[in-house]
Amino acid sequence: MALGSEVAASSPTQLSLSPFFQYHYSITSKVMKEIGLQLTSSESRTFKRGLYVLLKDLLPKEEVYKLNTDFTTIRKPYSPTLENRGYVNIPNNPIKSNKSIDVGYYVSCVNIGFYADHSKVPWNLPLDTQLVDLEADKMEFAARQLMDLLTQKDLLFGKAKRVVNTADSGYGSPDYICPLVEKFDNLLLLIRLRHGIKVYRPYDGIQTDKGKNKAYADEPHYLQVSSTRKCYNPKTKEHFEKTVTPIFDLAPDETKQYETKTKKGRALIVQLYRWNGLLLRGTRDHKMSDKPFDLICVRFIDKKTGQLIFNKDMYLSLWSKKQIEYDTKAAQIDYLRRFDIEGHNRFMKQNLLADKYQTPNVKHLSAWLWTVQTTFWLLYAARTDVELQVNPWEQYLESVKRAEQSNEPLSISWTRKGTKTLFSTFDLTPFAPRKSKNGKGRKKGDTQTKRDKHKPRRKQITEQNKKQKTEQLE
Repeated sequence: MALGSEVAASSPTQLSLSPFFQYHYSITSKVMKEIGLQLTSSESRTFKRGLYVLLKDLLPKEEVYKLNTDFTTIRKPYSPTLENRGYVNIPNNPIKSNKSIDVGYYVSCVNIGFYADHSKVPWNLPLDTQLVDLEADKMEFAARQLMDLLTQKDLLFGKAKRVVNTADSGYGSPDYICPLVEKFDNLLLLIRLRHGIKVYRPYDGIQTDKGKNKAYADEPHYLQVSSTRKCYNPKTKEHFEKTVTPIFDLAPDETKQYETKTKKGRALIVQLYRWNGLLLRGTRDHKMSDKPFDLICVRFIDKKTGQLIFNKDMYLSLWSKKQIEYDTKAAQIDYLRRFDIEGHNRFMKQNLLADKYQTPNVKHLSAWLWTVQTTFWLLYAARTDVELQVNPWEQYLESVKRAEQSNEPLSISWTRKGTKTLFSTFDLTPFAPRKSKNGKGRKKGDTQTKRDKHKPRRKQITEQNKKQKTEQLE
């Protein structure tokens, strides 16, 4: 309750100043130790099940669930006692001379989005948030994480008609797509593909009696508009151009267009092009020739000027074990809503102090992320009972006026600002500490052993990883 209501706290230690935090500030590390032991024990699935039982009442019963998957970072450059710190990518680096890397950990998040059917105010809530081990393959880790959620009996995903999981272009690899598509009948993966990559039509020629049957057409199509491609030869160190076949040389199976507006009122025309039954190249471990997907090209045009908003088109791919029957416009809107998980990542770190917890133990850091995750759901449960609380200088904001005029539940930021008033009406007796004798403490002259310091490590590149990267480049 302190984490979900103490707006002024800038570190977990300052949460002890909250009236709902009735313990000494040192209790935080002891609680994280207990949670960390549960998360890493053989009964971790049973421990997590306790949260999933609570979520069962909060999750609405729907035919279609919208999930999002993404990686974010926890930066720990000044925590030398933490083990297995690696180098993480820092996107949108504003200083050109600085390298866009830092020291810390990757965090894999799988969230569920609640939209207009449940509330006009979108909520993006975490179902599972885990630290990724330095030596783990990120795509395989994310695939196993989603598998674990979809097989939870206490959640409703297994009985749903369809579960749509959206992800950015980093997840467009066979390591992530193949295990999920092969296992689940009701799962639909909506993944953005990188601009310029190769896709193939299925081979429709005559098969020969010798050798393996051909699955791919001879010439690939590139996800771009131009018929030329800039290339670089690392041996000669020369730049050159080669002629390629763009995807638009292949007639689309479906074309749609609709008009919309941005939040600032800018009129847009959205053009959608769809190609069905395309293929991507696989690897030795993951076969892709039997997994056709549908490709959607999204193009935004300014209605007033008729000019393209972005220089490059956006390409989305739809993957499913069964025949793909999903509306093109609905898929584009679902991916547009994927951006809400970026807001979740920012709120998790800036407001719920996910990266502010200082500890020498990685297990305690994982436990703190689990605490942050449950706080999101506490705020979601309190959204209908919280009254709007604003400072005098905030009463003129447009967002405040919309919230006052609307009867809809509040957003997560406004909910957190009003939870202190709501929680003050609770009986805090069940949360009060039990009376106990004070400990003896350390005797005079006792010293603590110094903690071991660990330098940041680089991920070891195995021969298998080298082969997979080479195959993907080819």
